[in-house]
Amino acid sequence: MAALTWVVIGLLVAFTARRCALLAGALLPSRQMHDTAVPTVLVAVAAHNEAWQIEPLLRALEQLDYPADKLWFALVSDGSRDQTAILCQRWCQNHPRATAHALIDQVGKAAALNEALRIGPAMELLAVYDADQRPRADSLRRLVQAFGDARVGAAAGYRSPSNADRDMVSQYAALETWVHQLVVLAGKERWGWNPPTMGGNCVYRVAAIVELGGFQARTATEDIEVSLALIAGGWRTRFVRDAVADNRVGESLRHYLSQRVRWAYGMYGAGSRARSIESYAVASGYADRLVFASAGVLAVAGQMSAAWPAAYLSTALLQVLVALARAGRLRRAPRYLLGAVPMFLLDIASTAYATALTLVQRQPRWTQPEEATRSESIPS
Repeated sequence: MAALTWVVIGLLVAFTARRCALLAGALLPSRQMHDTAVPTVLVAVAAHNEAWQIEPLLRALEQLDYPADKLWFALVSDGSRDQTAILCQRWCQNHPRATAHALIDQVGKAAALNEALRIGPAMELLAVYDADQRPRADSLRRLVQAFGDARVGAAAGYRSPSNADRDMVSQYAALETWVHQLVVLAGKERWGWNPPTMGGNCVYRVAAIVELGGFQARTATEDIEVSLALIAGGWRTRFVRDAVADNRVGESLRHYLSQRVRWAYGMYGAGSRARSIESYAVASGYADRLVFASAGVLAVAGQMSAAWPAAYLSTALLQVLVALARAGRLRRAPRYLLGAVPMFLLDIASTAYATALTLVQRQPRWTQPEEATRSESIPS
């Protein structure tokens, strides 16, 4: 038991030190971007059964403040069984610099993005947006500025939760989003620790993706996978806080837990791409929750001082408060913190489940949002 206790203490210290470093970096002034020419951009959307929300995304893409002759749109319906493919094709008919393709079977987002690269013309950059995102007019222009540095292979923008106060689930999902982006990614950006991309509202250098052989198909988290692969290949990544896309977070508990399990499982799998200490920390996913839970059990059993998990929890709480302040929600902190208590317990449980699936090499199933949740979309 003593050996286990010291292992848990060591991991707690490591996770706590990393949190403190990221928090310190997030509070420092941001790094400057390099000046860049206006590169050509292929804007890709890979959607599966997203008819209920893809039209507002397409309207937002029409409003991007970027030279029209430098843009091309590639819309891929990933085996959709609803009207997604029809809506994409209809939109492309009214936009000469756009093409749509409907895949018969669902192949996953990574393979669908590879298809977008295939059907689109050769461009310098690839911008990726998800159907539930509404990029602001200046977001793409700000993201592209990161590529003034020839070493940059990818850049992620800020995904601002648009439905944070819908219910307890969305509050917790938004809280995690704010902490992850406004503290963790902001801190990594400040220290030059290569913040990973986050699915959508991100841009990749096409030459870097081609160098990797494209996006890794059949992966649960193509964003983490490709980010770690780029970093291992010597490319740099950036986080651009001012490049904003409004983004809908989960409201259904079933959908949230399914998503969390898939993300945790995917990040564990991305560990094969890690080549640095920080990359391994990214691939560890939400394992810090399990370390904290283990410390709590050991403290209750009298095998560890309660000061160790308390120190970890205090730094996590400080990150939450800083994130809420940066998101303009600090006055609502009591409400968010109260709802976070039961959700955090479910968070730990879902992480434990994903860890077990990883150990037995069983892939989790992905659950689409419930119809009740689909009935509303983010205002365009």
